[in-house]
Amino acid sequence: MTRRIGVVGVSTIAELRARGLSPGALRHAVTTGRLVRLRRGVYCDGEVWRASGRRPADRHTVETCAAWLALGRSGWAVGYSAAVIAGLPVPWGEPRPLRFSRPTRPHGRRAYTGVRLRTAGVEQTDVFLLHGVPVTTPARTAADVAREHDFAAGLVLADAALRSGIASAGELRQVAERQSRWPHGSQAMLVAAHADGARESPAESVSFAGFVSAGLPLPACNVWVAGRGAGGARADFVWRQHRLVGEVDGHLKYTAPFRADQENVLVDEKLRQLRIEEAGYVVVRWTAAEAMSRPEAVVERIVRHSRIAARMYGVPPLASTHRAAR
Repeated sequence: MTRRIGVVGVSTIAELRARGLSPGALRHAVTTGRLVRLRRGVYCDGEVWRASGRRPADRHTVETCAAWLALGRSGWAVGYSAAVIAGLPVPWGEPRPLRFSRPTRPHGRRAYTGVRLRTAGVEQTDVFLLHGVPVTTPARTAADVAREHDFAAGLVLADAALRSGIASAGELRQVAERQSRWPHGSQAMLVAAHADGARESPAESVSFAGFVSAGLPLPACNVWVAGRGAGGARADFVWRQHRLVGEVDGHLKYTAPFRADQENVLVDEKLRQLRIEEAGYVVVRWTAAEAMSRPEAVVERIVRHSRIAARMYGVPPLASTHRAAR
């Protein structure tokens, strides 16, 4: 039994006609909303299209399949397009446009609206079928995004892929080694060297990338510093030798619409910080926005707080070498 390639409900006009749909019936189906025209010669079942609007990943999968059909069933989704289909976190507003690669350049000068099309070769093991659409593997996707954007962007994807179990450290290393001599291949190598599924959010991944880039001693991620379980306290970043704990306050923690228990959440956070401080640590905090837009300010704040810990506990302070990542 052959495995179907494509999203159920997304079809070419040739497939619809093969099922007995006449030109008049096709026009009527589009007029009544039973079919939605996505691209020239590509249509989607109306119910499938409307249902896909509930989740950005589902909608992007449908749109990617339509682009793949319009390209003559050639190529594969790459970059942030592949990341979305795999359920990996991407920046707000991505991926626009759809990102596709294919082994040969299409004939003629025909443009594909909303598609960024590149010609590239790929190892057979770097592409697989996900939700009916050919995409690069999560490991390849993380490496590609690191080279196209930067180390932090690739680390976000790699950490999430390791955490969810859809990529392995070995796969990341293999892909990065193949790309080591490519443009910006050093970014993929950094991702493979530092990816860790222990980090639980994009904000933590971006923060850690900033530590690497600045040459800070690297902390342990998401470890217990005061007890365990309900009465304990776990921290985002811990520099045990320096008696310093780092906490990144992501938007999911504080900017959700106010709930009846919101005050309790904030009180719990204060109590958690108190337990950490009572265990003999200085706590330094920053926001996800700072980690993404002002990483140097975050590093400077961490170094300042480490000096406070040094005076309080007689430990060595942290030092930054301010090494550039790119």
